[in-house]
Amino acid sequence: MKLIAQVLRELGAEESRAVTFCPGRLAYFRGVTSVAELSPGRAVFACGKLTLAAEGEGLCVESFFQGDVVLRGNIRRLSVE
Repeated sequence: MKLIAQVLRELGAEESRAVTFCPGRLAYFRGVTSVAELSPGRAVFACGKLTLAAEGEGLCVESFFQGDVVLRGNIRRLSVE
């Protein structure tokens, strides 16, 4: 994940709260403080002042460690709510 952090820094993004998205496969969230909703069709994460939502099919959290979450499944949409 060092490459992702480097790219984010170079773009001037806030590294501690970011999303990397591979449509139809997975999303990697940084800075998650809590899971607000989790179902096979929708996942909602609190990331500081932001709320990030993923929609799709067969969604499941593969890992959640120190604020980093890997969400797997047929992810079709990400949004900031």
